[in-house]
Amino acid sequence: MPASLPFIATCRLVAASVGAACGLAVDDLEDLRLGVDELVSALVAVAAGPDDRIDLELVAGDAAVRIAGGLRGGGPVAGIDDLTRRILDAVVDEHELAGTSFTLTKRSTLTSAAPGER
Repeated sequence: MPASLPFIATCRLVAASVGAACGLAVDDLEDLRLGVDELVSALVAVAAGPDDRIDLELVAGDAAVRIAGGLRGGGPVAGIDDLTRRILDAVVDEHELAGTSFTLTKRSTLTSAAPGER
């Protein structure tokens, strides 16, 4: 999809739809949306022109979603600031941003909770 601000919402929507299909809880879906928003925004911020594109690959597993994203065009992301890193650490299970690509994994808290904590 185009690497522009209006399409970040589309990325969030697609990620949440895949997360819902694989059984993520409502709170997990909100966390997934926020994580996708942060990482896709970082790529959009370094997009250089109207022909730049964001590619997403979403893999739904057993109560987990793994997303790989990349920017075609633009320059590499210099890194993420401390606030963004803290947000990502709080809302997703794994994340990495390198150059013009990222990975993110969100697992369901329902399946990882100990009995009696659900």
